[in-house]
Amino acid sequence: MVPIDGVQFESLLEQVRELHQLADELTHSSSTRIHANVRARLNWSDEAPALPQDQSKLADEVLEVLEKPQLSSSQALQLQRAFFGK
Repeated sequence: MVPIDGVQFESLLEQVRELHQLADELTHSSSTRIHANVRARLNWSDEAPALPQDQSKLADEVLEVLEKPQLSSSQALQLQRAFFGK
């Protein structure tokens, strides 16, 4: 496995920030349900809240980025913080 370089990582980081903004826009306020869905799926939980189709598609896109196997642990954590806002 080849780790993601700095340029690719910065691109992913920007993508995650845009997805976070889109999540806020889709929910017209707080993206709590999308966040809960993504967190549950990242943790392989059966407790992921159901989402409308547009929000579900967005959650799928977020997971695709956050679960990239080439990410180092610190890169994965940084992307999760960018999306979840911590």
